[in-house]
Amino acid sequence: MRLAIGLLLLLLTACGGGGSSAPTVQPAAITATPEPTAVPVSGQNTVSQTIDGQPVERSYLIRTPENSAEDSYPVVFFFHGAGGNGEAFLNDNPSIGNLVDAREFIGVFPDGYEQQWNVSGETNADDMAFVSLIINSLEADDSFDLDRVYGVGVSNGAGLVNKIAKQDAIFKGIAPLISQQTVSVGESVPPQALSVFQLSAASDQLVPLNGGSGVANSTFMSAQGSAENWALNFNCNMTPSKRSRVWGEQSVEEFTFTGCLNNKKVRYFIVEDGGHSIEFGEDFNLYQLIWSFFKSTDRDSALNLKLLSLGDSYTIGQGVCETCSFPQQLKQNLVFEYSDQDSVGLQVIARTGWTTSNLLTAIESEAPASDFDLVTLLIGVNNQFQNRPFELYEAEFVTLVDKAISLVGGDPEKLMVVSIPDYAYTPFGEFRNPASISADIDLYNNFARDYCEDNGLTYVYITDITRQGLDDPGLVATDNLHPSAVAYSQFVERLLPWALQKLEPQ
Repeated sequence: MRLAIGLLLLLLTACGGGGSSAPTVQPAAITATPEPTAVPVSGQNTVSQTIDGQPVERSYLIRTPENSAEDSYPVVFFFHGAGGNGEAFLNDNPSIGNLVDAREFIGVFPDGYEQQWNVSGETNADDMAFVSLIINSLEADDSFDLDRVYGVGVSNGAGLVNKIAKQDAIFKGIAPLISQQTVSVGESVPPQALSVFQLSAASDQLVPLNGGSGVANSTFMSAQGSAENWALNFNCNMTPSKRSRVWGEQSVEEFTFTGCLNNKKVRYFIVEDGGHSIEFGEDFNLYQLIWSFFKSTDRDSALNLKLLSLGDSYTIGQGVCETCSFPQQLKQNLVFEYSDQDSVGLQVIARTGWTTSNLLTAIESEAPASDFDLVTLLIGVNNQFQNRPFELYEAEFVTLVDKAISLVGGDPEKLMVVSIPDYAYTPFGEFRNPASISADIDLYNNFARDYCEDNGLTYVYITDITRQGLDDPGLVATDNLHPSAVAYSQFVERLLPWALQKLEPQ
């Protein structure tokens, strides 16, 4: 049993944890039942603790895959914010349940004592011991891979995952969301290296981005200082790489420290206009991103990934820099996502002006290998522009899909079909019967979408991004026809989650 009880410094009643000026609070003596009374099952479970001299049944919810197939699964703990509970956390975030049912992991959702987590004296409950008790209760069931346990926490729950990671070796990776480390927690030295996914917001009034006094007079480290503290402890390269992201409707700055012990990474995000919230819209899956980060930084063996992109001028990035096309940006983003030991290669078969016929001929001529890990296909605009019969596109698109699948070893899961951009919304197209152009583009895209849906293939729609080109000239390249590097980066925001899912080692 892992037990760790620290000296805690501030009685906190809201989301955060920590402080430096309040009277010392000494938790009451706490004992815990050493053995569970029964093997835990999917649904509500309890373990017993004595708190303030009284026996208390502490509850936790387990969510297992609906159709279990593996012998064992990783375990992810999700810690709610102050005032919440585990069941509400699961119900409010259906994407977590979807990941569980996809057999990615088993989710554990503990309930805080008095709906809080004891980070800095909020209650007299030893929540670190509570987590250890839950883990002990799981040992009787081989379905739980207790060598791969991770922690995700929101607000007050983020404070707890920070505290546990600094004082115990329970977690392989943590994701503290909308909270940094407190100053007191930051002073501790973690017992092992782990991956950290920290999320903060520029306009957060409860946990200030730049640190200092926050909720209930807690003293927080700055977002940068908190991340640097982790990185220093893990001997990372202290010059982080940086990239700009778009999560739903929010602009996000991302910073990553690499070169850490055991191939771990420390990554922190700043939501530029965000407050004390993790709401980014229905189209953005935060928990998929977190889980992909955990998995990519927690492997012993290296990956040698090979990407193939098939298409036309939209694929080579006509009108933008050599590394600004969407395949190149996708590759760069994958390099960010995977560990330092992994490599990502890219081959492009595309040329300006190519129709489906040209692309088929080029594939036959170049005879690429059939062992790619991922392939993208974006083709058809020149069929439309050159007034080729639509029936030709229908036939050759299907042939190209089959050919693309053969180049990833015959696995249709490794294909991403990308919709055709709409050049009617560019200075080149706006005076060339734009209504007709858009109608034609819809015809081509609807056929490709329907074919993909009927055959269980992945279709990624990006056309709406390009239809903002006249309202937002920054989305159009300097040639006044093709998407800009910024537009391609928005393509990649939609492609990347799919790519990460498809590239996961089996």
